Amino acid sequence: MLQQQTDAVARSTELAEMATIRALLNSYLRETGERDPRAAIPGLRYFIDTFPKQGDPFLLHLPMIDKTITGAITYYSAIGQHAYGSFFYEAIAGGVFRELDMGRLLTLLLTELGNRKEAQNGHADEQRVRSRIENSFRKMSHYMEHFLNQMQVDMAWKPECVRSEQSLYIGHPFHPYPKSTEGFDFSELAAYSPEMGASFQLHYFAVRKELVHEEWLDGEESMALPPFALLHARQQLGDAAGSYKVLPMHPWQAVYVMRQPQIQERMKKADIISLGSCGPVVYPTSSVRTVWEPTGGYGFKLPLHVRITNLLRENTQEQAERTMDAARVLHHLKDECQNDHFQILSETGYSSVRLAEMPEEWSACFTVIYRPMELPNPFTYVLASMLECLPGQTEPKLIQAIKHSRQGTLPDLREWMAAYLRISMVSLLRMLAEQGISFEAHLQNSLVSLKDGMPDCFYVRDLEGVSIDRRKAAEAGWTQSLLAESSPVLYEESEAWMRTKYYFFVNHLGSLVHTIAAYSREAEEPYWRIVQQVLQQERSEADERMLPYIDDLLHSASLPAKANFTSCFLSRGERPLFVDIPNPMKV
Repeated sequence: MLQQQTDAVARSTELAEMATIRALLNSYLRETGERDPRAAIPGLRYFIDTFPKQGDPFLLHLPMIDKTITGAITYYSAIGQHAYGSFFYEAIAGGVFRELDMGRLLTLLLTELGNRKEAQNGHADEQRVRSRIENSFRKMSHYMEHFLNQMQVDMAWKPECVRSEQSLYIGHPFHPYPKSTEGFDFSELAAYSPEMGASFQLHYFAVRKELVHEEWLDGEESMALPPFALLHARQQLGDAAGSYKVLPMHPWQAVYVMRQPQIQERMKKADIISLGSCGPVVYPTSSVRTVWEPTGGYGFKLPLHVRITNLLRENTQEQAERTMDAARVLHHLKDECQNDHFQILSETGYSSVRLAEMPEEWSACFTVIYRPMELPNPFTYVLASMLECLPGQTEPKLIQAIKHSRQGTLPDLREWMAAYLRISMVSLLRMLAEQGISFEAHLQNSLVSLKDGMPDCFYVRDLEGVSIDRRKAAEAGWTQSLLAESSPVLYEESEAWMRTKYYFFVNHLGSLVHTIAAYSREAEEPYWRIVQQVLQQERSEADERMLPYIDDLLHSASLPAKANFTSCFLSRGERPLFVDIPNPMKV
């Protein structure tokens, strides 16, 4: 048993190190415009001849510090999601090469970024980003070790969708620290991290009605909270129950807010009453602070004063307003924009607490956004997780899920891809062309249901990321009835389209194509040709509103990609930079 645990530690460390290096190199290459780092390197022939035969050699020169990194690419990706061999080297003077570990490779990349002219606080930025990368690496390794030691047994009894939500071990493939969390200490990970298979009861507060600001879609407030939680509140409050609103909270956040002196004063006056933990057990999803109770379908986007990747994950007033503005418009269109194969998991309301003695932005600590999620098909999965392999395995979870839904066999994956594009890509393009509505349909916001192994229903969630074309909203009369002219959900058409191209086509399709192609041991280009074909088929039948979008996808030379590494280095988490990458759909 001890040897098994020791082996799990070594294996998880190795896997986390390789995933971290891969994300760093791919992010850096994408953001510096290096499309293909593979090189014959004529001046290094002797070294190449002695190179471990793991793939094609690559060469990465860091011009600001005049250093060179080399190694092997084992899979070249058209979208930039390359896979690497196990060894990396730094060129030293005199034709000598020194093997690089992750720490030294990280130092070289961060020093290079710190010496760029746009870096104002080079050393301080290097230290901050290094700390978060190391945090992410340690967490990733810890999660993988847990899986290798016991998680396989722990996960076996959970619903398929919960298992997919709770097994995103690597995260964003183009982010320098996708698993960094600052706030949870290691002792709290088992209690609250989805990657550790966590589940818990929510903490509830009773707050005097006059202190609560809330907004709901018609009739949804009565179905927002589990009946047991409401019964528990009435039992504790007695005759005073009618004077209070009940708000759920993450148990970690409950401890945090009850430490605040202003909250303690309000609790002494019984303006805020802690009701303790109660109600059904919920499961944290892949975003950590969003939780779900699958039996009743209750879901909550909770505030959490923890820095997950770049940002503290609390719900600001602007985010709550964006969410509800989008929800009102989509509720108005519900019969037009959804069908058996395309569904929107809408938020239904939000509750917030406003205290005169505290800044308005502090209400983000209490703001809860309600997101019920009913998934009738048990074979439903979040895409972000399904494109990874489980630790120590080589078959992507998507392939395992398809086989599981199909009694162990695989369909033609090209046919699978075309079917998926018709229910996801085509549906999203129609929503934008016909209604002016763009979704932030990245992999964590996208779910798919399988039927006999084939894509049956595509779900998109998290309306805080919706952007609505301002002109189309005015033409439809929404700015006179459903939205204020100043609504944060309104964007210029060009911005809404840019967001669609990045979140769905680059982030989402880029990784999906890569996963299927790499599993099939093929290049990615044949699968991008399937995207072209579906777009061309749609173009032949589409009305004129669709044509500009399809033509842009088929003929533009580039697509926008978020520059996460540079943005993190420059502390631009709220205002990320973008770069152009080659468009693999271009005909």
